[in-house]
Amino acid sequence: MMNLAAGFLLMLLEVLLLPGTPLSAEESPASTPGSPLSSTEYERFFALLTPTWKAETTCRLRATHGCRNPTLVQLDQYENHGLVPDGAVCSDLPYASWFESFCQFAQYRCSNHVYYAKRVRCSQPVSILSPNTLKEVESSAEVPPTSMTTPIVSHATGETSQSGDRSSQP
Repeated sequence: MMNLAAGFLLMLLEVLLLPGTPLSAEESPASTPGSPLSSTEYERFFALLTPTWKAETTCRLRATHGCRNPTLVQLDQYENHGLVPDGAVCSDLPYASWFESFCQFAQYRCSNHVYYAKRVRCSQPVSILSPNTLKEVESSAEVPPTSMTTPIVSHATGETSQSGDRSSQP
């Protein structure tokens, strides 16, 4: 039964994603390849994945075939004006506003059953959102010495040490 549903969805997606679909470049000349869809474009895009069983079937395909499956790549391109973006993307989810990749965003939608969450333009530059940027900022920032001691717990060992320790303190 799963193979039949997967085969049906693949065929459905291929038909829906043929050139000349409602989200084609001819109808959205101002859209930049790799950019998020507008609200109107998302309405049309999500109409393809309604009712929910269509979105769930797409998610099952993503779970079994991954983001590199040619049909899913085509669907992801469709959602991003023809080009799946590299790097971090942002969403309209208040509790998960950015993801390291579009694939991670798509998988999150599936695993959390928020099938119709939208990708949106990031309000901050993506480089600010990158976890590597935070590490770079932390390592380059100078921390002023303090007289207070702050416990630092090593997550690897579970041991606690004191920062700001002074050898003259008791």
